[in-house]
Amino acid sequence: MKGKEEFAHYAASLAQRAILYEVSTTPKPGLVDRHNSGAHRDMDFFTFMASSTALYRWLYEFVIEGLSFEDDDSTKLLDRIRIPGIQCERDMFEATNGVNTHRGIIFSLGILCAVVGKLYRKYETTNFIIEEICEEVKKVAKDLTKKDFKAVWSKKVLTHGERLFIEYGFRGIRGEVESGFDTVQKRAVRIMRDWGKSRRLSINDLFLEILLNLMAESEDTNVIIRGGIESLEYVKAISKEFIETGGMYQPKAKEKLESINLEFIRRNISPGGSADLLAVSIFLGMMEGIIN
Repeated sequence: MKGKEEFAHYAASLAQRAILYEVSTTPKPGLVDRHNSGAHRDMDFFTFMASSTALYRWLYEFVIEGLSFEDDDSTKLLDRIRIPGIQCERDMFEATNGVNTHRGIIFSLGILCAVVGKLYRKYETTNFIIEEICEEVKKVAKDLTKKDFKAVWSKKVLTHGERLFIEYGFRGIRGEVESGFDTVQKRAVRIMRDWGKSRRLSINDLFLEILLNLMAESEDTNVIIRGGIESLEYVKAISKEFIETGGMYQPKAKEKLESINLEFIRRNISPGGSADLLAVSIFLGMMEGIIN
């Protein structure tokens, strides 16, 4: 059993590692990786390194908030981490000279770090089943979309997320969190557990397999904001085709991904929401002990 501060450092280090593993996974279509910047012109691999180093302090604070949380109403934990979340974003922007590298993942991993802190306080174990963590996330994020979008119909100036909610009913990352990361549970968990038994893929290729499965399922608002609903349909279709022809187990899988990357760059597509869900998947895989 770890002490509270020791556990907070442990969980925060896994969260930071998940963020670093995500950006290091290569080749990722349309996304920043070790080879290129995908469809992005304002950031590269080193921008992500700078950003990642700025997040640790706050990932630790999110866990501490969960460890010290005593209220019976789990949704109040979300209120507790809002201010550290804003401060974390501030440090990210300072490290990247104003570039938004990790805003989405700060939200998702902030909640997850707080939740594993809450669970550690209750069970005093570092071994968690993914579904257990996700069920706790659902309790913390209950009615999140309703609360955040309650005044959206009367607003004259809308954020991207608010506009997509009104036009398509897409809830974006709020909906994903509110569902207990349903897309991750549907698409990533089985892949990770099967890999844990066979280890047939390298860890890099495991993450690519997860990413393409997430891209095939996710209502990635990053994609829609850049290219509309047609771009999202294209991303889902090409990802499903890649999976159906063998995924990362097929011959020349990486050459196919390189080709998809070039097409994504041409179309200005960046599946950043799916990349965030990859980092979430990696963190959950670490908490269950599947991934080191």
